[in-house]
Amino acid sequence: MLLMKNTNNGATNNGGKIFFSPDNIFPFFALGKGMIRLRRRVINLYTTMKLALRSELLFTTFTALLTVAHLGAQNLVPNSGFEDYDRCPGSYTQDKAEFKIPGWSSTTAGTPDHFHACSRGEAGVPYNWAGVAEAYEGQGYAGLYAWSDNGKSYREYLQCRLTTPLVKDSLYHIEFRYKLSSYSMYAIDRIGLHLVDSTAQIRHDKVLKLKPTLSVVQDSALTLRTGYWEYATMEYRAKGGEKYLLIGNFSSDEDTHFYKIQFQPIQEIMLAHSAYYYIDDVQVIPHNAVPVEPPNAPIFLAGEVEWDKDYVLRNIQFEFDSYKLLRSSFEELDQLVGWLETHPDTNVQFSGHTDDVGGDRYNKELSLRRAQTVAAYCTSQGIAASRIQIFSYGKSKPLVAASTEDARQLNRRVEARFVE
Repeated sequence: MLLMKNTNNGATNNGGKIFFSPDNIFPFFALGKGMIRLRRRVINLYTTMKLALRSELLFTTFTALLTVAHLGAQNLVPNSGFEDYDRCPGSYTQDKAEFKIPGWSSTTAGTPDHFHACSRGEAGVPYNWAGVAEAYEGQGYAGLYAWSDNGKSYREYLQCRLTTPLVKDSLYHIEFRYKLSSYSMYAIDRIGLHLVDSTAQIRHDKVLKLKPTLSVVQDSALTLRTGYWEYATMEYRAKGGEKYLLIGNFSSDEDTHFYKIQFQPIQEIMLAHSAYYYIDDVQVIPHNAVPVEPPNAPIFLAGEVEWDKDYVLRNIQFEFDSYKLLRSSFEELDQLVGWLETHPDTNVQFSGHTDDVGGDRYNKELSLRRAQTVAAYCTSQGIAASRIQIFSYGKSKPLVAASTEDARQLNRRVEARFVE
């Protein structure tokens, strides 16, 4: 992904709030003489690493929503979390032939990158040349240039061959996670995933002008979720024969809205004019491979809603010590979004709760992440953020005063209060 730029094009902001990535609170070496970056050997700075790992837990909020691949479903994407490697990555990819991730390749002359905790160089996790970021899951992720302001339409794309072609008219669940790297000086409003039945090795490194199967286009290049792991998903009815998957920005420079990060020092000269995104947890799952038991009807759908009353979202529950949702939560989240869509004048307050394991401060922070997870899913489905408020109570308001695992699971919850 060697992309040296000396351009000073007059880029303008497209509006939005000032962005401070939580990853930027950590000290890193400044750019050296001649703008040649010094190698960051911070992996051996154990104290800093502990702070960063703690920060990642506290700040990686809007990563909403469950992944079903690790619950026994048949994921058709090989090496979906970029955990496997033929050779541990040492630095950024300068030549396409160096990009060696089992199951993955570059379909153009662009050079995407691999990051893994095994690295002793500049391609590690959480520390690497593009920023500081824990993997969404596991120890690895990939990275690509999604946009640059040099006027050359430079792009990078990830490509994999599915384990089996898609079956015509069958329904598939598609999802992936993406995150703006903390050293990127620009953010953009879009990214996509495309499924095709054949592919070719393209010699240029420009934009692929395709209409992506799964297209994420935000209202703004900068959102409350920018800098955190974000979630792209859809249900897809196959045309039949699709066996290749591509990820990247398929829009032209003219169609891509961007935002220049304000008041952030340049940490990486190669990202001074670019939006660089990490990719993780790519899923293509046949629907018949995802058994879902019908949950109980949400309480707030059982009759007339009472204002200023707390409703337990009883089918939205969390794993122990985590803000990741259990699979049984998915159905109720969609019903919640549907209800809010049909009641556009109603606002909602989400309150997060934990079980009785852990300290008060930690549990309050964790309960905040849980409420934010639910809020993030609602906003990702089109509910305006201005309609949502978030509160956290930690373990101070248990539903069940017991210490059994069943009781603790019930206490790990989010409640909703509807207000006019």
